[in-house]
Amino acid sequence: MLRNRRRWVVATFVMIITAIAYVDRVNLSIAAPVLTKEFHTNAAVMGLLLSSFTWTYTLLNLPAGMLVDRVRTRVVYSAALLIWAVSSFLTALVNSVGTLFGPRLLLGVGEAPFAPAAIRTLSDWLPRSERGMGGSMFISGVALGSAVGPPILAWMVTDYGWRSCFIATGVLSLLVAVIWYAWYRHPLEDQRLSAEERELIVSDQEPYQQEGRAPWGSIVKQREIWAITGGYFCLLYILYTFITWVPSYLVQDRHMTILKSGFATSVPWICAFAVGILAGRTSDIALRRGMSALNSRKVVLVTGMVAALAILGTAFASSATVAIICLAISTSGIIFANGAVWAATQDVTRSLNLSGSATGFINAMGNVGGILGPIVTGALAYATSSFVVPLVVAAALALIGALTWLFGMRARPGTVVPGGSGDSGPAGSGGSGGSGAEVTA
Repeated sequence: MLRNRRRWVVATFVMIITAIAYVDRVNLSIAAPVLTKEFHTNAAVMGLLLSSFTWTYTLLNLPAGMLVDRVRTRVVYSAALLIWAVSSFLTALVNSVGTLFGPRLLLGVGEAPFAPAAIRTLSDWLPRSERGMGGSMFISGVALGSAVGPPILAWMVTDYGWRSCFIATGVLSLLVAVIWYAWYRHPLEDQRLSAEERELIVSDQEPYQQEGRAPWGSIVKQREIWAITGGYFCLLYILYTFITWVPSYLVQDRHMTILKSGFATSVPWICAFAVGILAGRTSDIALRRGMSALNSRKVVLVTGMVAALAILGTAFASSATVAIICLAISTSGIIFANGAVWAATQDVTRSLNLSGSATGFINAMGNVGGILGPIVTGALAYATSSFVVPLVVAAALALIGALTWLFGMRARPGTVVPGGSGDSGPAGSGGSGGSGAEVTA
């Protein structure tokens, strides 16, 4: 049954690793209300702490992306997961707010390669007519981790103390690192990949414009890369605001217990998981029906950011139920758009053999928004003693992001893909270029 579906097994594994990455990020958010009291701190300081992961993560995304284009993702992913595990174990040992910064900064180091590695893996394993679905599976891992993590971690914090949730995430990351290294192979090396499926993959991948990788500077010459990056800045501002502050928002403004807030936090992410998968199907269907590659992605990008404006309902709702419904719509919109970001990135840069580097560039620039989201939200919540103003600011960023993608991305002859049939044969496939990054490392 799975004979010609191995590429989807790989994509599912990428989704699982993404989920673990976000469980490792959200664990501090769940523990934050307890840590605020235990370490006698406030929302402004906690905002800095919640943001600190993104400092090293953002700084290292560019070199991490370049690394992924040169070193096997089998090695990069496994090493990254090991660092995630060490970070979690070290967090469980700290005894002050100040010492919490070290493990969080280390987590940023370890997670810097994870998005470039994911996109590089999907770029090697999927034909372009299936990239939308692949990108959505990757991003749905964000929703999966954010949905499954909070209730389980909240239960652990409530019954076993906050340190237990970091020990658990450390063990999980360590286990998956070993499994990935033992199991994964590049499609050119994978003996379990059928010849039929290998042909399906390589026959629908763009031919490289030159042998090896194009000059790195060719990335910044692409107008579409800057448009994707600008909208992604806005998206990540909102995403990190949700990931880091929603549990505290539910405790402070909606007066929930930590345990109840953990379960309530998971509801929007469960919805987002289902919607994220739908997004990939939407853009791939549009692509197969003759819409240009970038326009098929843009439909999903703009629609998702418009849906994210529902956060205004969360800000002004009189009941917690309505607030969570609006939060679910907004979160689903963010995930709906997020997968198309990476499908569009592959569409623009695959032929340059720079999928990892382009992902690192977009992630690095976009994560400046990820840095600012938790800090600005914490400062505004501390200054106003409410989350209303921070949520309105997040809605404004959703509108700006939608407009950036709507007017900044324009289809060009080089990015138009005729209805799902590839125009490149095996000789010009991602297999040959992929081996440059995977096999020769």
